[in-house]
Amino acid sequence: MCGDGRMCVFCCKYVLIVGCCILHVLCGCALVGLGLYLCLEPNMRSYAASSSDLHEYYIALYCIIGIGGLMMLVGFLGCCGACAENRFLLVMFFTLLLLICVAEVGGGFYAYFNQDKFQTLVKDSMADTMLKRYPEEPIGSAVDLMQTELMCCGSTGPEMWKSPNRTSGERDIPESCCVGGDCGIVKYYQDGCSTKLFELLERNLVLVAGLTIGIGVVQFLGLIFSCCLCIAIGRQEKEKEYI
Repeated sequence: MCGDGRMCVFCCKYVLIVGCCILHVLCGCALVGLGLYLCLEPNMRSYAASSSDLHEYYIALYCIIGIGGLMMLVGFLGCCGACAENRFLLVMFFTLLLLICVAEVGGGFYAYFNQDKFQTLVKDSMADTMLKRYPEEPIGSAVDLMQTELMCCGSTGPEMWKSPNRTSGERDIPESCCVGGDCGIVKYYQDGCSTKLFELLERNLVLVAGLTIGIGVVQFLGLIFSCCLCIAIGRQEKEKEYI
């Protein structure tokens, strides 16, 4: 396929290093940075605290940080394998990258086909936390911040706060539900916070989808060029044996 085996190795090596491995390291760094940011960002912690246990929130963040670290490791292996023309490292790079791709595709399909179940779970979890733990701290501050920032009220609307299932506090609608923060004229936000939260996610869906497709293309190219480089190195080693 290549007239000059050495030129084929050279081309595959530098496309793999520059086009795939370095981008993998950068993507891994970005995921680690995102995970650390979400760990430390108070507003995101508040949203998480109002909808579920913070323990679950941190488990998800640790998974993101772990995936980012794995991507950095994979990129580093690819760089080392390509620079040293080491077939063992390239095979490790290919195998780990393939596993990551399979996990991403599987996770994407699972999320797509279970999005309604996920939305229901978040809505029910948020309502349960608000009804049973508001205005206890830190839940009280988290809920008030979310309702003010997202301009929403309760999990499903202001009527949720009057539910007979409420076991904490009085069955009054919190002041953070008042439009503009002014409760002089009693007018409440009508949208539920779970709806507003998913609308916020949907507004950023195009960006997330674009990044996901971009990473997928880079990973696919990494698989192709690592295979090409392995084959070219093997062919070059055979040529040396005949000389």
